[in-house]
Amino acid sequence: MTVDIRTTMPYFRFKRGTLTLFIETRATAKISNVKAQLLSALQAHDEDNLFAVLNTSNIKLLVQQADADSQYRPLADTTKVSNCGLADDDAIYFVLQKDDGSWEDPHAADYDTDAQDVDMSY
Repeated sequence: MTVDIRTTMPYFRFKRGTLTLFIETRATAKISNVKAQLLSALQAHDEDNLFAVLNTSNIKLLVQQADADSQYRPLADTTKVSNCGLADDDAIYFVLQKDDGSWEDPHAADYDTDAQDVDMSY
């Protein structure tokens, strides 16, 4: 039997490429605060300074639409987590703003389907 000891704070999986970060937050937190948590986590373990120049305005959070595999819905910074239709353990995709002002396309590795692309021979 598995017991979940968390009682008040949901956690979410933040995904970009092969990176997945688990962040726990309050249901009453605004998405702008969640983005700040994400940025702090990215910069805390950024040995190559890849995320050093980022700020929260360079990050967009998206959730995948339930009815379409390739459709994403952005999460507005002023919205509270509890009003986003998110459930505990949901995946949230994050994309970064490019130098030209456009946004990356959302992508996260699906290890169930992408695993066949990995060469395991040595």
